[in-house]
Amino acid sequence: MTERVYQKIMEDPGRWIDEGARQQLQQVAELFPVEEALDEDEFIAALSGCTGLIKLGGQLPSLSARVLDAATDLRVVGLRSDRFGSGIDLEAAARHGIRVIDADNLSSAHPVAEWDLALMLLCLRNAGAVYRQMMAGTDTWAQTGNDGFVNGELTGRKVGLIGCGHVGQRLIELLAPFRVDLLVCDPYVPEDIVTSLDIQRADLNGVIDHADILVVQVPHTPKTEGLIGAAELERLGEGRILINCSRGKVLDQQALVARLQEGKLIAGLDVFDPEPLPADHVLRSMSNVFCTPHIAWHAQNTFHRYYGHTAQDILRFFADQPLHHELTQRMLDIRHGRA
Repeated sequence: MTERVYQKIMEDPGRWIDEGARQQLQQVAELFPVEEALDEDEFIAALSGCTGLIKLGGQLPSLSARVLDAATDLRVVGLRSDRFGSGIDLEAAARHGIRVIDADNLSSAHPVAEWDLALMLLCLRNAGAVYRQMMAGTDTWAQTGNDGFVNGELTGRKVGLIGCGHVGQRLIELLAPFRVDLLVCDPYVPEDIVTSLDIQRADLNGVIDHADILVVQVPHTPKTEGLIGAAELERLGEGRILINCSRGKVLDQQALVARLQEGKLIAGLDVFDPEPLPADHVLRSMSNVFCTPHIAWHAQNTFHRYYGHTAQDILRFFADQPLHHELTQRMLDIRHGRA
């Protein structure tokens, strides 16, 4: 009978632990939790004999070429980099045949999509203005004050979605009961997803022209920085709603502020440029803006997914199965504006 081979995995889970997934890993591997912060030399020494690494917390230094050159047993790494490949020398990893897993954006997709939906509903009721009035005691009972804007219920509205990654796909599922008229702009969405979600697509201008409510949900890359600028905001027209829970830099914030100051739009914003938003920033005082401090992803009861998705892919790796969340060259090219 062949003796079972156990792997050796170092783990720095931070606050992202999933005990169920951890127990599954322990069926095939010996886990070595990082108890305190390590410098690079200590990291190299600790990696001796490790075939796997889960690097989600903040106790370990970057996976530099020096670290990876010395980690001769390492075969698979799971980390959080929003699929940008930060914190690891990817050329060195490829040179040594080390597979890299990054389930970061998938793990936060559901709560972010829910907050997109929440902001859509809030802005339809002009909640930024109504909340301020209610707290100040200046409200007009049973009035939202947004008659000149898209208002009322979400059902049947024309929605434009820019970006259809994991968040966008989940948002489409959440919008199904509202029977919205949805148009999507995303040149990278796979055809099988287009078919399964029955996605109708258009280019950027087509989606903007269509939208009563425009939801921006793209990563910040060289190609998406300033994607929605003064021209696009002008094209969106008057009385519309703009939602952004992706990254602040994908909008021209100065142009957005000007448009909001003119009273042309209502916006729901969870992200800004810069972050944190300065305490005296004009966006904080605008009644036609509902602002939150980058909390869309922050759903504590989902934090375990960061570890869980990573652990499941590591299990697939050691079972010689295809990985679901590998950081591929195509993904890196998209994230860095090369595709």
